[in-house]
Amino acid sequence: MDRLSRVPIFVAVARHGSFAEAARRLGMTGSAVSKQVQRLENDLGARLFHRTTRQLSLTDEGSFLFERSAPLVEGIEEVGEMLAGRKAKPEGTLRLSAPVALAQRVLKEPLSAFAGKYPDVHLHVELSDRFVDLVGEGFDLAVRIGHLEDSSLVARRLADVEMVLVGAPILLAEYGSPDNLVDVSRIPFIHYGTDRTQQRMLFQRGTEEPEQITTEARLSTNNDQMMVSFARAGLGMILLPRFMVEEELGNGKLREVLPEYRPYPDRKLYAVFPHGRHLPLKTRVLIDFLVEEMSR
Repeated sequence: MDRLSRVPIFVAVARHGSFAEAARRLGMTGSAVSKQVQRLENDLGARLFHRTTRQLSLTDEGSFLFERSAPLVEGIEEVGEMLAGRKAKPEGTLRLSAPVALAQRVLKEPLSAFAGKYPDVHLHVELSDRFVDLVGEGFDLAVRIGHLEDSSLVARRLADVEMVLVGAPILLAEYGSPDNLVDVSRIPFIHYGTDRTQQRMLFQRGTEEPEQITTEARLSTNNDQMMVSFARAGLGMILLPRFMVEEELGNGKLREVLPEYRPYPDRKLYAVFPHGRHLPLKTRVLIDFLVEEMSR
């Protein structure tokens, strides 16, 4: 087997994050797959994977090779699917990453419906509030709120996300209900995803120019449900999607402030996937399914 023939084996291991799963998909033994990847590494003079007893991840060189070779391998696979008459049937393992609260409150029903409609797709949903490395950790797709900053990824908008600024009645009684953004900046905050005490935020009212404020944090966390718990205890204000605090707004444990203002730019819900010429059928079908479900 020459170097070129070993590349699809490497791509399968990188895609599935496992020698054993790649071997099963390729109809090979695990030892044969491992040996071919090692020979490819020797051919290239570069280590392609970090290997531990618990985890397999791409090195920088491995990510470089995967990003450039995967579209070519997938293109060949696509032609093979078309020739074999399998193009219209999505199948195989599809690994999806999503934030915990988002999956529980927004994605649970659409993903259940998708699993029922496409039984040949083995859907693995991994919940985490961190931004996973799609290529390095072998994910096909992630659902995220915010902006796309990584140029190696492609995003497709699923829905708009309404953000709300909220605080507990006990906090607003102590500091006063804000009448403007300057008042907001004087109230303690709970920041998401950063341990910095200060954070700059942009807000916009209608079509006016965005205004910037600097908020001071008492607490910070990378988990939105913990943010809600802290906010309910009166420890600070929070900025979160409305669907994450609907219950607390309904029972009065949190109150919305300055509803005429929205964070700038608007937040959106995206399906994010690695950049490539060809997107596997199973992934395209799931993205299309989510777009349709979110538009209802």
